[in-house]
Amino acid sequence: MNPPDSPPRQMIMPAETRMTVEQELQLVMWHLDRFDRLRGSTASRASVTLSAAAILSAGNAVALSQLFSSFRFAAPFPLLVFLSVTGAASAALVVIAMLRATSVLVTLKPSREWLPKHDHVPSGSPFNGHDVIIEHPTFDSFRLKAFGRPIEATILSAQAELWICIQQHRHRYGRLRNAVFLLRLAAFAFMIDLVSLVLANLAL
Repeated sequence: MNPPDSPPRQMIMPAETRMTVEQELQLVMWHLDRFDRLRGSTASRASVTLSAAAILSAGNAVALSQLFSSFRFAAPFPLLVFLSVTGAASAALVVIAMLRATSVLVTLKPSREWLPKHDHVPSGSPFNGHDVIIEHPTFDSFRLKAFGRPIEATILSAQAELWICIQQHRHRYGRLRNAVFLLRLAAFAFMIDLVSLVLANLAL
């Protein structure tokens, strides 16, 4: 029977199957590279969302200009109220979606502020730029302390940076998902406004 603090027998890996220190470092670096590419992909998607929001914003501007032209003198008052509400709702949703999408491109807070308060993550230097600036005010300090350490300490820093990358990506992707959802609502409101305007112009 295993002691209470020891891992289960089936979880103990044979010595010949355990990763070496170099292999563990390579694995962490592979994950860091993967999440770096994921962050780049998320930023590209946010740029596409901003482009779609700009097109929708131009469409809202055309619809609202039509609404406040001579059409408002001929249309019934309830119809004007309905079109004004849908147009304003679409425009507001586009603005909020654009704000959400821009927060995906650039984070306004340092990387560690996205971590849970109870989560004590070790230094990510030299992999984390924010930690490097705080801990190494000079180049000599950066060169000697960041690269003159045992490989185990380097692995720990790489693991810390990987954890920060995972948290940042989760936050950014959540913002992007929210922006796309708001943009869909804005497009739906715009289509209602556009179809109502066309039908009203045909009926007048």
